Amino acid sequence: MAVLAAHGGTALDYEGVGKVPGPGVPVVAIPTTAGTGSEVTIFSVITDRQRKFKMTVGSPHIVPQVGLCDPELTLSMPQPLTAATGMDALTHAIECYVNTVHNPIAKALAQEAMRLIGRSLRTAYANGKDAGARTTMLLASTMAALAFTRTRLGNVHAMSHPLGAHFDVPHGVANAILLPYVMAWNLIACFDTYPQVAQAMGERVAGLPSREAAEAAVEAVRRLSHDVGIPERLRDVGVTREGIPRMAEDAMKSGNILVNPRATAYQDIVALFETAY
Repeated sequence: MAVLAAHGGTALDYEGVGKVPGPGVPVVAIPTTAGTGSEVTIFSVITDRQRKFKMTVGSPHIVPQVGLCDPELTLSMPQPLTAATGMDALTHAIECYVNTVHNPIAKALAQEAMRLIGRSLRTAYANGKDAGARTTMLLASTMAALAFTRTRLGNVHAMSHPLGAHFDVPHGVANAILLPYVMAWNLIACFDTYPQVAQAMGERVAGLPSREAAEAAVEAVRRLSHDVGIPERLRDVGVTREGIPRMAEDAMKSGNILVNPRATAYQDIVALFETAY
């Protein structure tokens, strides 16, 4: 809305990266969940219902002038929303940390966000009035967003957007279901990074062979997702197998595919959807 108010047209005119010609009207963003990090990112994701496609507008001109992060505004989140947004933030952090873009500052922010989420998401889910856990989760969400806005993400986000567009699966739930499956598939490309993910999530991996330490990261994510009530399979949230080919086509249009740690083709995305189904 800020861009349209300043420059006119429709949202479709700005689809893609770098198409916003200048600043929009000033925006103050006040998050009421701890997950998207939209208050600090250069990306806006908009669902085009006619195309059944989640389009991205990316530009530094759409970053809010002010992000006002008050954890008290997140205290009323119900458990399902706490889980979904928290796992969304974790996905931001992990995909940023392991992808192929070299940005040490972003990676450091992502690593700390993983540590904070691993420590606090279960508590925030179990007791939504725990102000300390809510504060930590909001901080982690913002840190993860500051990280990924500089690096993009990976296959999880490329695949989760079509799930939302075609089947109305909430974004955080889609990410949470897909994350362990994509992490397992990426494993052979992440022997150097997954052990740090596992450690940030609270796993004891010192002295383990690299494969075992990497596998501990996948299991840590799977356990956390289970503990906060995320469904295990895409079929559990209304996805049909017939939609997989079209969703895979849409996923391959995402720039996130290009920075995934393991090179990815269309058939790989189909296989990942099938595995998660």
